[in-house]
Amino acid sequence: MPRAAPLAFAAFFAWSALPGCSAARKLEARESRDKAGLSEASGEYWKGVRWSDVALQSKYLPRAEEQLAVAKIAATPVMRISDVRLLQVAVDPELLSPPYKGELTTTRREGVVLVHVEWYEVAGTRVVTESVEQRWRMDASGWTVDTEKSPIDVDRPW
Repeated sequence: MPRAAPLAFAAFFAWSALPGCSAARKLEARESRDKAGLSEASGEYWKGVRWSDVALQSKYLPRAEEQLAVAKIAATPVMRISDVRLLQVAVDPELLSPPYKGELTTTRREGVVLVHVEWYEVAGTRVVTESVEQRWRMDASGWTVDTEKSPIDVDRPW
């Protein structure tokens, strides 16, 4: 009988620790899903930028004014993008609001995408290579470019 008490305590301790592990696993799985979603969304967005696909690029722009600006920039190309590569995708560690609660436009999570962009001017001979850091935010509709922190520029349509 004396051995039963330590075994019972060990079983109780293991049982009580499971919910903590489960919550940690759920958070880890959520972060992994969000990061994969951001990677997919940013990949599609930059594919739209690379190939001047305004519809694909606009899908990830939250406001109509930005979508119109991208369409105007694409209509009068001053530059061409020769290479785009995602270097790093990271989501902020904390959720800003719980998933699927509150307003649909509430930001739930933010992320950062670091992109290698190589472009050249159509009328010139200069080739420019740069790294671009772009902020993204996630709400109920998915990931979109945070154009307040990553403004769209007439000279660079991203």
